[in-house]
Amino acid sequence: IIGSSNAVNLTDGLDGLAAGSGIFSFAAYVLIGFWIFRQNQTRPLLYDVPHALDLAVVAVAMVGALAGFLWFNAAPAEIFMGDTGSLAIGTGLAVLALLLNTHLLLPIIGGVYVAETLSVMLQVGYFKATKGKRLFRMAPFHHHFELKGWAETKVIIRFWLIAGGLTAVALGLFYADWVGAVEIGQ
Repeated sequence: IIGSSNAVNLTDGLDGLAAGSGIFSFAAYVLIGFWIFRQNQTRPLLYDVPHALDLAVVAVAMVGALAGFLWFNAAPAEIFMGDTGSLAIGTGLAVLALLLNTHLLLPIIGGVYVAETLSVMLQVGYFKATKGKRLFRMAPFHHHFELKGWAETKVIIRFWLIAGGLTAVALGLFYADWVGAVEIGQ
């Protein structure tokens, strides 16, 4: 939970980056929660979550909240999220992952957040190991791309595309796991 909340906090450095990526992540949990709910109606299988529909509704509420926030936070931002919002987003993702028994999918669903955190860890480690040299121009690495000359909106939209792709991969893995469990007969 702590790692997830801090990862989103590190990502919240450009207008709309954390919120836009969060929409994809929470949308994945909407689909996962609803899928588990529907499957538990017929025959409880691999993911026996008694309140899966309630968790899907929480994820929908987060998608709606982030979309509403993003309306005013898209570049150039009129309002800012700050630590309170980003830490809450990360905590919400981690709690949904734990309650839906999909915590192993969280690093894929939140892959943008993981990459941002790893870029900070790599930068600090490399800086200490080489006594002052840098791996990236600036960490977290969304700032690296800005310093390379990319426009802020270009960085944000490319990261959103990556978040959408990772969400699709995670949902594919979730479905494949469910199909495998059905075929085995669990």
